[in-house]
Amino acid sequence: MTIAVVGSSNFDFAAKVAKLPTQGQTVVSHNYRTGPGGKGCNQAFAVARLGVPPIFISKIGDDLLGRQLLETLTLEGLDTTNMVVSNEAQTGIALISIDDAGENMITVVGGANMTMSRSDLHERQACLRDCDYLLLQLECPVVAVDCAIKYAREGQAKIILDPAPVADLVVMRDLLALTHIVTPNQSECRALTGIAPIDEHSARAASAKLHEMGPETVVLKMGGAGAFYSSNGQTGMVPGFTVNTVDTVGAGDCFNGGLAVALHGGQSLHDAVGFACATGALATTSEGAADAAPLLEDVLNLIESRAA
Repeated sequence: MTIAVVGSSNFDFAAKVAKLPTQGQTVVSHNYRTGPGGKGCNQAFAVARLGVPPIFISKIGDDLLGRQLLETLTLEGLDTTNMVVSNEAQTGIALISIDDAGENMITVVGGANMTMSRSDLHERQACLRDCDYLLLQLECPVVAVDCAIKYAREGQAKIILDPAPVADLVVMRDLLALTHIVTPNQSECRALTGIAPIDEHSARAASAKLHEMGPETVVLKMGGAGAFYSSNGQTGMVPGFTVNTVDTVGAGDCFNGGLAVALHGGQSLHDAVGFACATGALATTSEGAADAAPLLEDVLNLIESRAA
């Protein structure tokens, strides 16, 4: 029983500011940090810290930042066997501004991530055919994502797609037709369906549109309000957890990691979404992207504190 993650790895440069800049405005940072990021890397960290060592397929450059990422992954206990090292592209980076409320503004330079190819995945097809769940995002070329899905489906894996950043809608429909579980946040949901899920009524309407595109299960990430799920006629709203938010970077990725781990462990969809909400919430209580992924013990404690 395994979980595979195919996606981006970046080296993040994050600056804390009192208020996010508006167009043309320069603001002064009062703190600065670096660390691992990228939606794929964030999800891989989350899965690993929740006790399920994942198969992680990502592409980095043969450069200083790439070597530092490999070292960080190794120290985290992640297997780097399936990392692809490019001699032609630099390791991806993300330039992040985070305000005092924990909200963020991110510019991603894809670098080597955007050179991931069908050939890279063909060489790792056995890993994809052997996995039970495949976590995907869209910070790599769509052709690579599509290839990963097809290999994983040959092995009967469940596909969990975070549709971020949202691609051309024609492309999205093709991907969603091959996806079992789709997990957009509110802005991504609006881009895909024209509906922003702000409450259970609007979430239900948006989910219906997403089901029409193919996924049997829809999980809408609604920030502090929690998450709405819809699958085979069963729907529900899972409330969010109240935490001291410091930094929201990577919270949605940790949510997806938590969802995969819970489903992989045999939890019902309702309980798995609750587990994912707790994982995502705890990720906001620490600075960093991948580094903010919580430990299993902390997630369980948060869930138990609400049940008490």
